[in-house]
Amino acid sequence: MRFLRLFALHREPSRRVLALATPVVLGSLSFTLLSVVDTAMLGRLGAAPLAAAGVAGVLTFAILYALGGVSVGVQALVARRFGEEEFLQCGEVLRSGLAVAVLFGIPLVVAAPWIARLAAPLLSPDPEVARLGAVYAHYRLYGAAFSFFSWVYAAFFAGVGRTRHQLVNSILVTAANVVLDYLLIFGRGGFPALGVAGAAIATNIALGIGVVYYVVITLLPSYRKTYAPYRGGRFVARWIPPLFRLSLPVHAQRILSHGSWFAFFLITSRIGTLELAATNVIRSIYSLSIMFAVGMGTASAALVGHSLGARRPDDAERLGWEATKLSAYLMVAIGILFLAIPQWIFRIYTSDPGVIAVGRTPLFYLGLVQGLAGVALVISQTLQGAGNTRFVLAVELCVCIGIYLPIAFFLGLHSKLGLVGAWTAEYVYWLSLAVVMVTKFRRGTWKTIRI
Repeated sequence: MRFLRLFALHREPSRRVLALATPVVLGSLSFTLLSVVDTAMLGRLGAAPLAAAGVAGVLTFAILYALGGVSVGVQALVARRFGEEEFLQCGEVLRSGLAVAVLFGIPLVVAAPWIARLAAPLLSPDPEVARLGAVYAHYRLYGAAFSFFSWVYAAFFAGVGRTRHQLVNSILVTAANVVLDYLLIFGRGGFPALGVAGAAIATNIALGIGVVYYVVITLLPSYRKTYAPYRGGRFVARWIPPLFRLSLPVHAQRILSHGSWFAFFLITSRIGTLELAATNVIRSIYSLSIMFAVGMGTASAALVGHSLGARRPDDAERLGWEATKLSAYLMVAIGILFLAIPQWIFRIYTSDPGVIAVGRTPLFYLGLVQGLAGVALVISQTLQGAGNTRFVLAVELCVCIGIYLPIAFFLGLHSKLGLVGAWTAEYVYWLSLAVVMVTKFRRGTWKTIRI
């Protein structure tokens, strides 16, 4: 009976977690639909554009998401200052985070053509896939600054507990992207048919619309009075050292994890173009499913930051566990869908029988580890929100280099399992990460970290 109580949900902590997490989950789902819409529409153009956008999308996201790690530092600092009721300091952190976004964003925009040319030979041994992938990467990197601004603003709003703005923003961005994808990929409404380039351009414009929304919200009188986010128009230098201290391990962890994900795509590209196209579809499905866990993790990190700032570490632990259980249960439910109807889920993205045939089995087995992914993601984000970013980096380093990539390489390319063998690495990855993160969180050393 006592064992069963460990897995029971509690009304008040669950309510607090869901109040913050629901807009984030819905917003994240909407935001992830940027990739889903691109994948679904490009799937109508054939296997090569689908594979190209997939592998190039992973590369560009790995670059952008890694450098966007400053948002984790912004949320951690804002949440802790919010818990201490230092509201003007929350606005100062936002201003400093936006300055860092400019610092990282502008060089990427300038270097976009060079990065695309350098990456092209790595994307695929298929010349057409490599060419189209370089086109997608080139245009997508032009929107780097928009991505960074969007993440920093979302982190600020999560830190002050106003996650509903992320939901509204994501709806705006997704709606704009759907319309622009249709116009620019297929050449409707008098626009040229740009294919994969049109998908990247549409995403950039949609993200720019989202940034404008965030700016307008922060200029409202209530935010200007409480947080003074643009007072003086300059960043506050004193927040740069803690921002980098918290964010640099996150940058490294994201480079490692998403670099490993890109390496995984390179492995599947060596198996075959159909396997690469199937992996892109699975990635899109998978990215959509884990948004439930990401939303719970964002809420958990914010609530833990508030509680630690208010000197209530036991409350922080209760909320962290509650978010973890909610995430695990939701992810298990999604996993059941992967087990029950993998082929029908694939048909949402493509009607190519070859892509469906090679991809449905890996998706089926992925359903078995969804609950573990829910646990690992929430606790990782919670530890980062508490300031324990270096531990998450160390674990990611050990698991990716020591377990994930070797399994993907040997079972994917040097066994008869092919794509199923490569995806086996993903299953072992989530099991390893979940075990280590639960062990660390139970020890409670993260409660004493000062940021």
